[in-house]
Amino acid sequence: MKFALLILAAATLYEQSVARLLGERFSEPHISHLFVKASTGEILGERWPDASRPVAPGSLVKVFTALAYGETHGNRFPELACGKDSGCWLPRGHGKVGIVEAVAHSCNAYFRVLAKGVSVEDVAAAARRYGVEPPPADAPAEALVGIGSAWKVTPVSLVRAYCRMASDPSAAVLVRGLALSAVSGTGIGAGSGLVKTGTAPCVHQPRAPGDGFAILLYPAASPKYVLLVRVHGTTGARAAEIAAAGLPQ
Repeated sequence: MKFALLILAAATLYEQSVARLLGERFSEPHISHLFVKASTGEILGERWPDASRPVAPGSLVKVFTALAYGETHGNRFPELACGKDSGCWLPRGHGKVGIVEAVAHSCNAYFRVLAKGVSVEDVAAAARRYGVEPPPADAPAEALVGIGSAWKVTPVSLVRAYCRMASDPSAAVLVRGLALSAVSGTGIGAGSGLVKTGTAPCVHQPRAPGDGFAILLYPAASPKYVLLVRVHGTTGARAAEIAAAGLPQ
């Protein structure tokens, strides 16, 4: 019994120390963050003005489009050759990608294909199952790819949805993509864990080309904690680096 209490106390001490460290390292106004316990969705630390107000999080919504596609296509996903003429965010393209690689590299060309294979209602249903605000009924296809600001979700619901996803067997293929992201994808700056990045329209003053989002779940094998960051005037890939730098090494 004493040993169990010691473990609980140590875990609580860790959570308190990380929350304090994040508050110190992310004290600048251009960085917002939420630190959450994965098993309960409890907010352990935050510095995010009005975290209950919906925001456009860029490519972080792509996973819900993928969930909807899998649910309506027998969990079979296509393969795609993403090249220089594919209209992806990466000018040279990502080459041959399946769902795992597409999640890891946040391939716009791949997710445009998925978006064509589902309805807004399908995606809305998948989002609701994870407790996330759905896209509006008249949302353009680009919104399902995480482009633009038509689909907005609250940071709190987004973090808790990723918590559920990490332990949902039906989302295992997406979790593999999140793991690959930290190894060789857009989340490589985080170095470990499960990572998804996104770049969204800037909501700060002065206006910048975009704001970078990154969500980091760790440890990868069985996430206990989730950190969401938004960084003014940068990319999602850079936001992943900043998120990892905020945690104890």
